[in-house]
Amino acid sequence: MSWLRKLHRLKLDPKTYFSTKCEEKTVYVSKSTDIFTNLAVEDFIYNNSDFKNFNLLMLWQNEPCVVIGRHQNPWLECNCAQLTSEGVKLARRNSGGGTVYHDMGNLNLTFFTSRECYNRKTNLELISRALYKAFRLKVDISTREDLVVGDFKVSGTASKLGRTTAYHHCTLLVDVNKDRLRKALNSPLSDVETNATKSVKSRIINLTELKADLDVESVREAIASEYLSGTGRLQTIGCEEDTFPGLRKIRERLLSLEWRFLKTPDFKITRVVSSSPKLDVVLLVVKGVVAKVQIVREGSLNANEFSDVFSDLEDRTFSNDLLDEFDMLVKEWKNTDEILLTKNV
Repeated sequence: MSWLRKLHRLKLDPKTYFSTKCEEKTVYVSKSTDIFTNLAVEDFIYNNSDFKNFNLLMLWQNEPCVVIGRHQNPWLECNCAQLTSEGVKLARRNSGGGTVYHDMGNLNLTFFTSRECYNRKTNLELISRALYKAFRLKVDISTREDLVVGDFKVSGTASKLGRTTAYHHCTLLVDVNKDRLRKALNSPLSDVETNATKSVKSRIINLTELKADLDVESVREAIASEYLSGTGRLQTIGCEEDTFPGLRKIRERLLSLEWRFLKTPDFKITRVVSSSPKLDVVLLVVKGVVAKVQIVREGSLNANEFSDVFSDLEDRTFSNDLLDEFDMLVKEWKNTDEILLTKNV
């Protein structure tokens, strides 16, 4: 039985342990490979810990999934239909930043500290130092605070800052399936207007392409050893409800339609029917739901006369299928005699 489970069974608040009197470092290695479970554990630790005198590094891996930032648009960041067909999970995390692809060739790291001790660069320097000591790999920190080798990115980074607690998490591309990554992150969406955070495309490289004999396990050991520096402890953790009370509820929220899709910042998709005279059809999506289809025109066209063509799309959750339906309606409408006559007025 783990120490944290014992505390729970004794009805002691985990905060009591985390508020230790002395400075201490611990590394958690998660047994779970489910993205929603690992994000839930991350969220639990963040919201139930006092890191005033205690630092924690969580190391975790996931089965194939795409993870978007808190303020991103999933349809704009990835190919949702492709993910569904290949059984790749889609998750939205609590931190900001861009979209990443995970599989078992990717190592994820979460550095938990107090807000006062939060320092991305220190964490990245530790990773860089560990990779050089163990494998003689020279990995630099870019101006965007990513880990790079030359012009190629090997790690992305994001963070969440609270009033007293913070975490910085990052990916590390060890031996990721790059072909699957590219397909997953290749969105078919176009002509979108939004304030959602957009990912910055980068060229990537796996660490195994630089040194063939390393793997995720050896990289994990190297980073854990560097972090602990012989003074802390490493612990493998199970991700069960009795270890982390309320974990199931957190996971359910992260898995929900409301969190993954309906939290999407508002966006508009425009389709051009005619450039002269101007005639556009605009799909307005608010909180993941089609709020309105607008016909924007100039000249003599009465927009209200044709608005019922798209009325069945309104009040429906946006999806790739709905977008296909919208494009089909636009195409059919564009070719009608009424539109052709109107354009010639």
